[in-house]
This record gives sequence, structure tokens and C-alpha cells, in this order.
Amino acid sequence: MKTVRIFTLIFCVFLFNLSDAQNITAKPQVYAVTVYMLGAELHCSAETVLPKGKCTVVLPGLSPQLNAGSIRFSIENGDATILSVTSRTNYLNGQGDNKQIRLLKDSVELITDQLTRIAMSRETFIKEKDLLFKNQSIGGTENGVKVEEIQRSADFFRLRSNQINDELFLLTKNEAKYRETLYRLQAELDELNATYNPPSSEIELTVLNQREGKVKFDFSYMVNGCGWAPKYDIRADGIDKPIQMVYRANLFNNSGVDWNDVKIKLSTAEPGKSATRPILEKWALNYGYDVQDMSESNFINNEQRATIDKEVGDDQIGVENVTVEELSQEFDIAMPYTILSDSKAYTVDVASYDLPAKFDYSAVPKMDRDAFLVARITDWTKLNLVSGHASVFYAGTFVGQSYINTATVADTMIISLGRDKRIIIKRAQKMEDSKSQVIGSSIKETFMYEIVVRNNKESAMNITLHDQVPVSQNSDITVDVMDVSGGTLDPLSGIITWKLTLQPGETKQLILNYSIKYPKNQRVEKRRVRSMACPSF
Repeated sequence: MKTVRIFTLIFCVFLFNLSDAQNITAKPQVYAVTVYMLGAELHCSAETVLPKGKCTVVLPGLSPQLNAGSIRFSIENGDATILSVTSRTNYLNGQGDNKQIRLLKDSVELITDQLTRIAMSRETFIKEKDLLFKNQSIGGTENGVKVEEIQRSADFFRLRSNQINDELFLLTKNEAKYRETLYRLQAELDELNATYNPPSSEIELTVLNQREGKVKFDFSYMVNGCGWAPKYDIRADGIDKPIQMVYRANLFNNSGVDWNDVKIKLSTAEPGKSATRPILEKWALNYGYDVQDMSESNFINNEQRATIDKEVGDDQIGVENVTVEELSQEFDIAMPYTILSDSKAYTVDVASYDLPAKFDYSAVPKMDRDAFLVARITDWTKLNLVSGHASVFYAGTFVGQSYINTATVADTMIISLGRDKRIIIKRAQKMEDSKSQVIGSSIKETFMYEIVVRNNKESAMNITLHDQVPVSQNSDITVDVMDVSGGTLDPLSGIITWKLTLQPGETKQLILNYSIKYPKNQRVEKRRVRSMACPSF
């Protein structure tokens, strides 16, 4: 009886330890993501039924780049209390197959099936061929065979043998093609498995539950290998209509976890900021460019660099510096998006603006004979833009690429909308009024240029022309500007500006006349040239 009691006690202790060591697995789902310029915060939820008392909950399938120090947890059920949170890497269970890997595996399976069918068909034809030639004897050894039967048999052997050889030849060719395709697919599959199916992370919780019931966990954690960059589409349909600016963002995800139909928020904040309060430094004001605040910045660390620079096929995500406001901004994306963990760029729509703009034309005839339509946008600072590349369209036609630099753009943002061939501009030197003469120990050279502008449009237009005269950097060289046809001369830069209004069909002529005087024993470069590439024969 005593032995039975001891056995019963040991068995109860075993059951208690077994129940205490039992792990409850709850599969988490990503429902929202806050994407920073470099990095992201994944918001996840998991739901499971917990027994009364202390238990261990394992949340598997998390990003292998999980930052353990960034884990934040909350429980909706007030009867449950989290006692401890730990994270670890699971090298046995990866993230599972994403869409690309599943597609490649299906393709590999189909090709493998085709190769199996080819092998079976080849075996059948070879056996038939062996059977055919093993039965070459006609009529036996006792009886003679007529010539006609020999002829028919020979024809049959020849015909069927050729048919079998043709079938074997086609099978060999098809097998070579399938094996080549299989080799490429398998190589790509191996690379994707190594890149996108690495070991996963998992979080282990120790939870004390007051009563049995369903518990929902809400948690978040930071990961590297993600980021976003702004891009803009700027569209103008005419000079009498506002500019449409479509604000978009390019996102990439290399976290190892697919974001399926999630709510996305873009942020210019720096997730790696210190918890220490900021301290203001002296703000020194002087002439020159804007000063970048170096106290806190999202300089990329080695771990982020290694994650971003992971090569996927021929695509690779680079890194560039952009300028943002000191106060971080956030952009809530209205629609949910699916962003796969494949390091490819995904475009999401951020916002769209209709911006009033003033349109005029600008030209530099010395460098280009075409007039450029220019849109001038004011109050752009209210849009909370981030420096980024822009694609410019006018009247439905792609004009070119531009760059919006929020650090150097003034109160008015100037956007070039391309050339207008209906404005004719000519610039030519008047040789009869350009001359060179020796005055004592100096040479004086006079230059005269004629600029002709004609408006072939059906409406009046405003145009700003720019030209220049040389600026002396030596006291022995003097520049005398004699005629600029009413233009405004900036003596420091030598830039001359004309602001003209031309009616339909109107032509205006401008004269630029200046002279250069310098010592005759010195050589002065009076012409500016450009270099360009050409074929070498």
C-alpha cells in the first residue's frame, strides 16, 4: 500500500511538471507597419485560449531581424498578466515559403514530372526496340521463307526501327531543354531560400492567467531591412490649369516577413533615437547654405547596411541622403497594401494636391535656342514634402526627371515643364559691329550680339531671357558694357535678365554690346566652350 501511494505521488508530480512545461503556440499576424526611412516597426496580434494558472506562450514565425530591445506587449484580457518576455532564434523552422518560392517549387515539380514521363517513355521504346530485334528469325530453321515475306518483314523492321529512333531523338532533345530549365529554376530557388527563408525569430511569454479563457496579445517590434523614399509625379495640362502633384513613396521589405493587406504608415522619425532628452546647441547664422543638424541623424549602421545590400537577382536597393524637417512627419496610407519580403520596390500613394501656379517662359539663348515653360508654385512648404525625385508630365507627355530639394528651394518652387517649339529664339554675333583694335599697349575687342524672339503662339506670353557678359578677375582686364537693350545687369555675376511680354505673332530684337580691354602681351580666354562625346574612328 505504501508503494502504491509513493507511485501515485510521483505520477502526480510528473503530471504537474508536464503541464507546467507545456508550451502553447499562438500564430501571430502582422496587421500594421510603420515604415521609417531605414527600418520598420511591425504591429502584430495573436489570439489563443489559455488555461488557468501559469503557462508558456510561444509566438513563432517572426522576422529574423527582430530587435529584442524594441518588443512592446499589451493584453486585452485583464485576467492575464505577462511575467516575462524573451526572444530567440529558431534555426529549424523558417518563415515558410513566400509567393515566389511557392511558384518556383510548383514549376520545379512540373518539370520533374515531365522528366519522369520522358524517362518512362524512353524505357518503353528501348524495350520495344529490343523485343523487335530479338525476334528477327522468320519462319524457323526447317521451313523456307518466301521472298515476299522477307521483304515485308524487312520493311516493317526498318519502318518501326526508324520510328522508335525518331521518338528517342525527340525525347533526348526535350529532356535536355527540361534539364536546362530545371537547373536555372533550382539555382534561383536555392538563392531565394537562402535569402527569404532564413531562420525565424520567436517570442516566448510566461503568462499568469486568473481563469481559463481566450486571450489576445497585441505587440510590436522593430526590424531592419526595410525603408521608404519619396517620389513625385508632377502633371500640368495647360497654363490655365493648376499643377497636379501626386505624392508617392517607394517601399522595400527585406525583413523576412511578408506584409499581407496591412495598414501602412510612413514616418520621417528616427527609430534609433536615444531616450535622453535633447539639448539645444548654439544656432550660428551666416551667409551660405542651410546647416544640417548633426546631433541626431539616421546614419546607417553596419547591420542595416548588410541587410539593405543583400543582392536579390539583379535588383539592389541603394541608400542616399535626403533632407527632412527637424520635426518628424507621419503619413497614413488610406488603403491597405501587400508588401512582400522580396526587396523589390513597391509604390504606394501618399497624397494628391492641386497647386495653383504661375506659368511663364524662360530661355538662355547662349546655351539653348529653345524656350522652356516654367511653373512657379508658392506656399509649397505647407505640403510637408520630403526631398525626392519627380517625374514631370505636360499635356499628357513625359517631359523628364526633376528633383525636389526641400532644403534649397526658396519660397517659390520652380518646375521646368519642357520646351515650346512655337517660340522662336535666335542669337547671332553681328560681325560687322564686332572688332578688335590696338590701343597703346592694350588690345580692345568689341562684341555685339543680336537676340531675336518671336511668339508663334495664338496667345500672349511672358518670357524671361538670360545672357551674360564676362566678369573681370584681374585689374588689368576691364569689361565695358555698352548696350543691353533695357535688360538688368548683375555686376557680380555678369548675368543679364530681360523680362518681355510678346503678343501673338510679335517679334522683338535685343542687342548685347560689350568690350574687353587687356594687355596685348597677355592671352585672355574670351570664348566659353563645351565638350561632348563623339565616335572615335
